[in-house]
Amino acid sequence: MPTFRPDLAEIPVYKPGRTPEDVRRDSGLESVAKLASNECPYDPFPAVVEAVGRAAASVNRYPDNGTHALRAAVAAFLDVQPDQIWLGGGSNELMFVTALAVGGPGTSAVYADPSFGLYRIATQVALADGIEVPLDADHRHDLEAMLAAIRPDTSVVYLCNPNNPTGTHVGADQVTAFVEAVPPDMLVVIDEAYYEFATAPDFASALPLARQRENVVVAHTFSKAYGLAGLRVGYFAGSAATLAQLRRIQLPFSVSTLAQVAALEAIKHQDLVAERMAANQTGLMAVEAGLRDRGIAFAASQTNFVYVRPPIGAAECFEALQERGVIVRDVGGAVRVTVGTVEENQRMLEALDAVLA
Repeated sequence: MPTFRPDLAEIPVYKPGRTPEDVRRDSGLESVAKLASNECPYDPFPAVVEAVGRAAASVNRYPDNGTHALRAAVAAFLDVQPDQIWLGGGSNELMFVTALAVGGPGTSAVYADPSFGLYRIATQVALADGIEVPLDADHRHDLEAMLAAIRPDTSVVYLCNPNNPTGTHVGADQVTAFVEAVPPDMLVVIDEAYYEFATAPDFASALPLARQRENVVVAHTFSKAYGLAGLRVGYFAGSAATLAQLRRIQLPFSVSTLAQVAALEAIKHQDLVAERMAANQTGLMAVEAGLRDRGIAFAASQTNFVYVRPPIGAAECFEALQERGVIVRDVGGAVRVTVGTVEENQRMLEALDAVLA
């Protein structure tokens, strides 16, 4: 047996939601509704499928390591310069690389708990000290507590807005005040993987802060609103100088040819994105209304999922729903339920009735 890092067993392993194939095989059910991974429940845009099909014949060649065409398109969409965009195999890859670039022994990272689990994993891989700050009573980031938790050795602060797994948000003015209070030599990563879904009047993307400040980057992804989760492509927007330093240790060719082609086509279809965001809002309202009618506690969501506190244990609820062909996510003390199609949402609520009965 080879020798491994002594702390390897202490680094948590990211656990994705179970696949429908797994559940069908184990349970014998003919149909399964996967509402665990916050995926888009609809097929990719037809033009994206066609573009990927045409590009498939070129996969014997390496992809464009500079992602030039896609960077230019994203930059034009956001009204920034191409060198202010950094692309990767999903925004989580970029966060992982960032943790390695700014972390190391003798440094620390501040993030909320519960929030996206990769912050904790990346921090430990980078041999940095994770400082976890509990959410407030409304399941939102406690920004004052996060500021108080910052230490002289803190090199990065993660802010997930809207937050995963709770779906809650903090307003734009609060985010601005928070960023202004963070020392300028500490990187602030504002993870906006779900920003397209947010409808709260006080919510706004932090992109203007990333344009103005060298210590702020904003993370977006094509996995959620654009429905490209299976191709893995996301990006950071921020200072060109900052991004140039962060990407020094990124592995080459991390964004595949098909991912680049798909994202380049998808970003052209903002009308279809808007349609799907409207469909998600209708579905979210239906799910929340169903939970409210049943007296089940949940956090008000600005995303495509709901953080549910079932009256029975979260693990018990997770298992019981899975036995009925509905896959949700056990997030410790709560279950996270993705908004699906009309039929999937209704199936989930009916399964909840059976479980709680």
